[in-house]
Amino acid sequence: MLTYGNLTLHSLLKKQTERYPDKEFIVFKDESITYREFLNRTEKMAGWLMERGIGKGDTVAAFLSNSPLFYETWFSCAAIGAILLPINTASTPSELDYFLSHSDSRGLIYEGQLVNEQHLMAAEEQSLLFIQKDEENWIKEKEKCQFTPSGEPVYPEDVACIMYTSGTTAKPKGVLITHENYLFAGHSSVLYQQLTSEDRYLIFLPLFHANSQYYTSMAMLAAGGTIILLERFKSSTFWDDVKRYRPTVSSLVATIIKMLLECPDHPADKEHTLRKAGYGLFVTYQDLVKFQERFGIKLYQWYGMTESITTNIVTPLHEEMITDSASGIVPIGKPGLGHEVKIIRENGEEAMLGEVGEIIIKSPSLMKGYYKNPEATAKTLQNGYLHTGDKGYYNEEGFIWFVDRNKDMIKRAGENISSIEVENVLSNHAAVQECAVVGEPDSLREEIVVAYIRCSEGKEVSSNELYEFCKERLSYFKVPQEFRFVGDFPRTSIGKIQKNLLR
Repeated sequence: MLTYGNLTLHSLLKKQTERYPDKEFIVFKDESITYREFLNRTEKMAGWLMERGIGKGDTVAAFLSNSPLFYETWFSCAAIGAILLPINTASTPSELDYFLSHSDSRGLIYEGQLVNEQHLMAAEEQSLLFIQKDEENWIKEKEKCQFTPSGEPVYPEDVACIMYTSGTTAKPKGVLITHENYLFAGHSSVLYQQLTSEDRYLIFLPLFHANSQYYTSMAMLAAGGTIILLERFKSSTFWDDVKRYRPTVSSLVATIIKMLLECPDHPADKEHTLRKAGYGLFVTYQDLVKFQERFGIKLYQWYGMTESITTNIVTPLHEEMITDSASGIVPIGKPGLGHEVKIIRENGEEAMLGEVGEIIIKSPSLMKGYYKNPEATAKTLQNGYLHTGDKGYYNEEGFIWFVDRNKDMIKRAGENISSIEVENVLSNHAAVQECAVVGEPDSLREEIVVAYIRCSEGKEVSSNELYEFCKERLSYFKVPQEFRFVGDFPRTSIGKIQKNLLR
């Protein structure tokens, strides 16, 4: 039992509705939904699901973009003990087939504009109780339904969601997330981000992603705050949305920080309500300083995984921004309260200060496991620790630096090279807007270092210039042997560069 006793997603929603019945819970476009209205919608949809034969333990797939319907599906499943399966909206028909089949889904709710005939054919081949499109008639149908809890109680340790991680070398794994996991994520996020019921969280990253569920949506439910939901991020309308909806906090990624810095300066750059924003890897120190000075928004970094539930490593809001004196890279933060973070060597021994090793995490709330994959579960969860597969190191003050994903470390002639260190140097070149550094097989030296470069608009740079720039700032073996120029990069749903597709 953690911070919320025997509460579940549904019972916490009911509790907050009693406290804030007529307060805005979700704002989306011109629609404002109070806590009372959202609970009513959720329970009506729960009644509809039960009428279709969905019960405790059944999985319902949601192929939906950002909208109140996503939240209704999530919380209606939780009300009856069913399990949400959020599906990446970029999924192909074959990927949809895998998700539905592997998860043993019993129903599918989808958005018409996201699917084609092949998607529907893949769904129809499954043994589903229903395949429901988001349409006006369905809304009216749900309005007639009533929610009557079944005889099967829902417990905090029950699974509330199966969230599939992106697979780079194998099929995606389904992370089992419990009600207790979600509530802990919300509670810890409120503490780390110093949130209150007066906060209005601007969310535009995909709701099918852990970030928009754990750190933001659950934080607002836990605090009794308000969710400002956008369909997606648009740099051209971002500040208009901020002015219109008056958010106080948001969650960003590196790509968005860079895009906002690219926008022309405006006299009203600081005339807004946004006070702070969390972000994930990777932003240079120079860009962080520029962003905070230009927009007056406090940025704090966090580190977490779908499997680790919350942000286990966070930048304390009261701490000054520091960098590693050798690399110039900003740390990802310190272990969150109640979390134990170790850096270990390959033999399992703890690494010394400054020594690079694998980041492993012990937390009050980790995933329950991978669905139908006991081998992967046993490999990832060992002796109470989550083995992240990421490389990092500590300093004497307890700050942790992220060095690289284990799979992204480059091995050249016996030397281990952090792609992030090389990227940090390249990002400081005036002509480089964005870059990605990967290793490619080499018969002589194991791997060569290859840098993919996207130039800033209106600027050019040659491979020779970049080579000399890196040579002055990096050890000789870290300097890229090849520079490849691109118009853009393949990206994940939240804008991270997919390095596995570059190799």
